[in-house]
Amino acid sequence: MYKISTAAPIIRHTVWAALGLAFVTGSAAPAVRAAEVAAADVAAGGSIADASDKLVSDALAANLELEASQAGVQQRLAALDQARAKYLPALDLSSRSTRASGGRSINFPVGDLLNPVYATLNQLTGTNQFPAIANQQIDFQRRREQQSELALTQPLFDARIGAGRAAAAASFDAAEAGHKALAGRIERDMRQAYYRWLGARAQVEIYTETLALATENARVNTSLFNNGKITRDLVYRAEADQLEVQQSLLEARNGERLARSYVNLLRNAPFDQELPVASAADADLERVRAALAPRAARPELALGALQDSAVTSRAELRAAQANAEAAAAGERLARAAFAPQLALALSYGIQGEQFRFNSDERYVLASVVLRFNLFSGGADRAGIAGARATLHAARTAREIQEQQVRFQVQQSLQDLEVAQASLETAARRADAAAAAFRIAGRKRDLGQINQAEYIDARRTLTDAQLNLNITRFSALSDLAELQYALGADSHRIAKES
Repeated sequence: MYKISTAAPIIRHTVWAALGLAFVTGSAAPAVRAAEVAAADVAAGGSIADASDKLVSDALAANLELEASQAGVQQRLAALDQARAKYLPALDLSSRSTRASGGRSINFPVGDLLNPVYATLNQLTGTNQFPAIANQQIDFQRRREQQSELALTQPLFDARIGAGRAAAAASFDAAEAGHKALAGRIERDMRQAYYRWLGARAQVEIYTETLALATENARVNTSLFNNGKITRDLVYRAEADQLEVQQSLLEARNGERLARSYVNLLRNAPFDQELPVASAADADLERVRAALAPRAARPELALGALQDSAVTSRAELRAAQANAEAAAAGERLARAAFAPQLALALSYGIQGEQFRFNSDERYVLASVVLRFNLFSGGADRAGIAGARATLHAARTAREIQEQQVRFQVQQSLQDLEVAQASLETAARRADAAAAAFRIAGRKRDLGQINQAEYIDARRTLTDAQLNLNITRFSALSDLAELQYALGADSHRIAKES
C-alpha cells in the first residue's frame, strides 16, 4: 500500500483515487485490498476487471521472459549463499598413495668400509661372528608412501569477505527488484493489450453494422434506379461506398487477430486461443472521471505527491539503488586488496609407507597465516579507480531513472486527464452523428437529399462511433499506465527467501 507523508486530505484523496484504492461507493463492505486492485478495477467494473485479472495471472505464471528473469534471481541468490559461506571454516579431507621408482639416490659404501674390519675380527676370534655386508643405496623417494590429512582453514580477518557478501546481497536485491519490475511491465502490457483487443473487436462490430447500412443503401439505390427514380451514377456511388466499408472491415479483422495474438503471446498461449469478452459501459467509465475529480482542487501538490510516491514504490528505482549499492561494495572490495589477511590453519593426518595410526605416522600442524600485498604493479590501484567509476555511473543512472519516473507519472496523469475529458465529448459526438444519420435516412427515402449527403452522414456516424470506442479503451489503457507509473507492480510475485 502506498504511503504519502502529508497531512493534506486532498492530496491523500487524489493519490488513492488515482490508484483506484478507494472504498466502493454504495457498499458497506470494507475497501478492497490494495494488492488485489488493478487499473481496470477503477475504470471498467467487474467484468473487465475479472477478465484482465485472469489474463494477468496467466501471463505471470507462463510468460517466458519472466521465467528467464526468475532464473536470474535464483542465480544471484546462489551467489549470495556462496559469499556468506566464506565466513565459515573450510574442512578438507585428502588421501594420497604413491608408488615411485627411479629418481635421485645416494650410494653409501658401508660394505667397503666395514667388511675388512669384520674379516680381521673373524681371524682374531677364529669365528664367523662378523659376516660381510653389502654396500647400501639410499633413494630420496620412497618406493611406497601414503599420506592422509584432515585440514581445517578458518579466516580470522579478511576485508574481501565482507565486501564480497555486501556486493552479492546488493546484486540479489537488484535482480529481485528487476524481476518485480518486469512483472509490473508484463501486467501493464497485458491489460493494455487486452483493452486494445477489445477496442479492435468493437471496431469489427462497428464496421459490420456499417457494412449492413452500406449494403442496404446499395439495394435501395438499385431499386430506385430500376424504377427510374435516380441515375446510374448514384448506384455506382453506393457500390463504391459498400466496397470501401468491406475493405475497412477486412483491415479491422486483421487488426483484431493481431491484437489477440499479442495477448496470447504475453501469456505464452496459442495465438488463436479465444479471449474473454467484456465491454466498457458508461457507468464503468464514470469511475475514470471520479478518479481524477479531486485533483482539480490543487493539481500541483497532487502531482508532486504522486511523483514522490512513485519514487519510493517503483521496482526499477529499487533495482537501480541496489546496483549503486553493489557498485559501492565493489569499491570496498577493490580497496580490500591493501588490507592484510589473517587465517588459522589446522591439519591432522598420517604419513608413512602403510596406513597405520601409530605415533610414528600421526602428525598435527597448527598455523596462523598472515598475508599482506605489498606490490602488484599498480593493478590494485587501477581496480579501485575502475570501481569508483562504476559507482559514479550507477548513481548517475539512478538519478536519471528517477527523473524519467517523475516525468512518466506526469505524462500518464495528463494522458488520463485528456482521455477523461474526451469521454463526454466523444459520447455526445456519437449521439449527434446517430441522430443526424437517422434524419438523413428519412430524407433519402423521401428524395430530399442526394446520395453524397447520405454517405457523408453515414461516414460521420462511423467515425464518431470509432472515436468513442477508441476514447473508451484509451481511458482504460491510460489508467493502467498511471498505475504502472506509480509503482503498482504485481503483488503476485513472491519474494525470495
